[in-house]
Amino acid sequence: MQNQMNDFKKDTLRKIGRRRKQSGELSMIEGAAVMAAAALLALLAYAGGKFVMDRVHASQFKSEAQLFHTGILDASANDTDFSSETLKTLSQNHAFDSAGSRVASGGSGVTGMFGGAVMAATGTVINTNDAMVLTYPVPAAVCALSIAALTNAYTEVTVNGTVVSSPTTTFSSSTGATACTSAGATASIAMYTTRS
Repeated sequence: MQNQMNDFKKDTLRKIGRRRKQSGELSMIEGAAVMAAAALLALLAYAGGKFVMDRVHASQFKSEAQLFHTGILDASANDTDFSSETLKTLSQNHAFDSAGSRVASGGSGVTGMFGGAVMAATGTVINTNDAMVLTYPVPAAVCALSIAALTNAYTEVTVNGTVVSSPTTTFSSSTGATACTSAGATASIAMYTTRS
């Protein structure tokens, strides 16, 4: 009797194990594996999103900053120095066209791509009024990712008051990174455009 009972249990278990699944149906183990994979993908997307977006924003900022540099030089091509230039005159002469709708009507202001006002004023690198200083607020991570490229485009670059590159200061990535984070989450980058 005991053997018949064991044989019955074995036969029943074999039948359950061999039962055909309906099309599209997942077992409990397969369903759990799919859920775990989906959770892992969501976690990777969340964690990697900031990493990727910082790089995208840095690329966009570098592009815009270089277009602003060229725009300032084009808008002031006939001037001997930058003493007569203001943000408004540069805007009216299309120096900031790459900012599109972020340029206020009449050229009275320019909003940075991360919010905050972009400022322009005359400055000095070697001689009085030989530079137009464009001050742009950016997130600290974007600053750190783009500062090296900016030093190649601009004569002098200052971050949060620290000169990171100039005719007399050689760029150092560690100095740049430290300067970018020295004021917290937002860095203020001053970029000096000169004719030389």
